[in-house]
Amino acid sequence: MVESIESLTRDIDARAYQEGHSSKSAESAARSAFHAHLTFTGTGPEYFRIWVVHALLTVLSLGIYSAWAKARKARWFAQHTQLLGDSFDYHGRPRRILLGRLIALALLIAYSRSFEWSRTAGLTVIGLLVVLGPALYGAAQRFRMTNTSWRGLRFSFDAPLRTVYAVCIPVVLVWTAGTVWSGLNGSPKGVWAVTALSGLAWPFVHASLKSLQHSRTRFGEQRFAFRPAMGAFYALYARTVGVGFAALLLLGAGAGAVRELLSQASPANQFIGGVIIGITLIGLTYVIAGCYFLARLQRLVWSHTTLGHLQFGSTIEASVLVGLVARRLLLVVVTAGLYWPFAAVAIARYRVQSITVEGDGPPPEFAGKMQASATAVGDAAFDLFGLDLGW
Repeated sequence: MVESIESLTRDIDARAYQEGHSSKSAESAARSAFHAHLTFTGTGPEYFRIWVVHALLTVLSLGIYSAWAKARKARWFAQHTQLLGDSFDYHGRPRRILLGRLIALALLIAYSRSFEWSRTAGLTVIGLLVVLGPALYGAAQRFRMTNTSWRGLRFSFDAPLRTVYAVCIPVVLVWTAGTVWSGLNGSPKGVWAVTALSGLAWPFVHASLKSLQHSRTRFGEQRFAFRPAMGAFYALYARTVGVGFAALLLLGAGAGAVRELLSQASPANQFIGGVIIGITLIGLTYVIAGCYFLARLQRLVWSHTTLGHLQFGSTIEASVLVGLVARRLLLVVVTAGLYWPFAAVAIARYRVQSITVEGDGPPPEFAGKMQASATAVGDAAFDLFGLDLGW
């Protein structure tokens, strides 16, 4: 049954994808001597079988197997992502990921509970995050890049430690500002003010992180470049807030009409209906605003990224992504979560195949050497702390 649903929704998404990409691909091809899309060859049924085994073994091992699950998931998605017919690959070692997760878990517990112990403990942990956070970020980038390869050649991340600290210390300060203020018994109004100021600073730190990621990554001996985009990040955040507010207003009007129909129901049914309407309203608003942000962010980041004479880009459309995600989430709910692997594959396929590469000619044969293995501690830490480090 699930595979039948997947087949039907794949056909719908394929038509939406073709409509959203055909005109843009033709325009790009006309401008460039070389033009290619990344492709994704993975299927929902194949990943479903892997996902079921990983979920079962993770539960039976009390979470220990999650490190092996993460490595194999990353390898599966990488090996099914292709450029010019050649697949990427992932070489991360599960045991290193497990060690990194244990260390990161200790840091996360200390961060979340330290102010409950005492102010001194809280400030000490924040100080440790300021000192260790940038180093963890650099380790995370080195781990992910050195364990990713294409055509047998690995990527790498070569930012010096002082550069990483210069970019990441503001990130840590902005990210922890609300926790510090609350832990110091700040007034509720002050917490809101600090949160608002942190929100205003986040586009700055987000742009700085993406610039560091894309400008200090190498493929072989060739380094990527990233054009400055600070203003574009602020514009993206502002537009996303506007989209979310507009979606909330429109969906709220529809929710009001539904509540009117429930006015004649019993108090218990009115309460249950109100809860369902509220959850649906918040969920749809999040999907619309979140998909808009992800689509525009992908276009923004890749349109500012180059590798030698190659210019990257993205033809992803927010409206197509919203429809794809909304349908998939509905199926996840209807199937009690069993459709999740199919949803993950469908979303990954659309996002990957939206990335373009064009230039004066095809990618050259990049020279390089095998990179040394990097620690997984940083990668695990930033996973647990919920910071997006991906491309």
